[in-house]
Amino acid sequence: MSFSMSPRIACLLGLVTTPLAAQDGGQLYTTHCSACHAIDGQGATGGTFPPLAGSPWVNSEAALAIQIVLHGLDGPVDVLGKTYNLAMPPQGAVLADPEIAAILSYTRSSWGNRSSVVSPADVAAARKASTGRTKPWTAPELLKLHPLVIEKSALTNLTSQAYFGEWSDLPDFTQLKAENIEEENSGLISVRHGLRNDHFGVVWQAEFNAPEDGEYLFRLDCDDFGRVIVNGTSLMEIREIGPMGRAKEGKITLTKGKHPIRIEYAEAAGDQGIALAWKGPGMERWKPLSDLTSGGGGNPWPNIPIIPPTGEAVVYRNFIEGTTPRAIGIGLPGGVSFAWSADHFAPELVWTGLFMDGGRHWTDRGVGNDPPAGERIIKLANAPALATAAEAAERWPDRPTLAARFRGYRFESPDSPTFSVEAAGLKLLDRYQAGAPDTLDRTLRMTGRPSEPLLLLLARGLPITPAGDGRFSLGDGLAVEVRSPKPARLLGDGSLVLPLEADTTAGIRYLWR
Repeated sequence: MSFSMSPRIACLLGLVTTPLAAQDGGQLYTTHCSACHAIDGQGATGGTFPPLAGSPWVNSEAALAIQIVLHGLDGPVDVLGKTYNLAMPPQGAVLADPEIAAILSYTRSSWGNRSSVVSPADVAAARKASTGRTKPWTAPELLKLHPLVIEKSALTNLTSQAYFGEWSDLPDFTQLKAENIEEENSGLISVRHGLRNDHFGVVWQAEFNAPEDGEYLFRLDCDDFGRVIVNGTSLMEIREIGPMGRAKEGKITLTKGKHPIRIEYAEAAGDQGIALAWKGPGMERWKPLSDLTSGGGGNPWPNIPIIPPTGEAVVYRNFIEGTTPRAIGIGLPGGVSFAWSADHFAPELVWTGLFMDGGRHWTDRGVGNDPPAGERIIKLANAPALATAAEAAERWPDRPTLAARFRGYRFESPDSPTFSVEAAGLKLLDRYQAGAPDTLDRTLRMTGRPSEPLLLLLARGLPITPAGDGRFSLGDGLAVEVRSPKPARLLGDGSLVLPLEADTTAGIRYLWR
């Protein structure tokens, strides 16, 4: 759930005398919730936000939904076969108990939902139970306290057979001997069984209960290999090593009743997971057959590669994974890119290869953070880049007292962005340009006179090793060369810093090995 941040409707000067408990839940929902979840409860902007209609997050134990409204919900959450990664802001300080009760009673009895009403006393009890909580819930935290009430699976007589081996493709399980056979009473397939992390396979066999005659659609997503067979017909296969997010779909016509289904899965190495869902005649939403769900069919937006024109840089001003919300992505000609944080006054990510994929944020107002599209991504730091020498003497401060200000950026030439920062009487012009292949050149020009000694953070949180002559190794894949009147140095906490002086220029070069 993800309510909008509309101001609370207050009873002013005694002009509104209706008790909060008697307020209309539908009207309150429209005011506080419809901007994200839509008037019809289907999720706003074409399903960008999670639906409330038919959602087990709404229709399970009332305390679950109450806690979400009180404290918010942050991070990935699976709703009706789709994963959402959004932030639901807390509303406990904005809405009174009777208002929350009215809103939830409305959502739990609308759009086909048929759950019990919520009373102000229910909200008060939930509020008391979570007294002292200061941050939004995550889905795993909440589900430990209030598990979802999931409708009965369409799979019956479900069994699993486990296999061990190393495969580069989906094996022929009929030629292999199973290590064990188990009954799966949940009716949902799962690889959260603790058999081992890598090099295993599972075959599930069950009966799929088709509620009526007609065409059925199945969707499979997995890491790594998978296959679904219904009535002896192979509907889809995933035959290459890769992560979740490669979903495939298959159709079959079924009569009402039970039909044999076989699901094959093999894990090579790394992450593991399988998601299976189905739709029947006239159904709009996917129903799960697994304990994991998938967004299905890959991303719901097209791929839109953002490519720097010849001899020019390109700018990406949307949320980038691994840095702060006000980061500015810059793709330079020659295949080097970086994300410069306007919150921390420094480049926080550098990478090579492709720049960014604009599909999510340039299609249907997509939300969420997008990772760089390239490779060899290095996170240089994630902290304010400017601090006084006194503050940084023992440990680089996460919140320096220094009042630094970002003054914008401009292009001195089409391929050279320059960022401007002011701090303690010193003005910094931070310029970037692609150098030789796999190099990024950075030039710092400092004017004015600082009121106290200042340090600039170059890197933190990496294994940093001095290599002599102003050069440092940043982990296994990146090196940095620093040319400055005062040399860069390592602090006791492993932070690489550069002293800043008035009216000087420093050169910094990042080199990928």
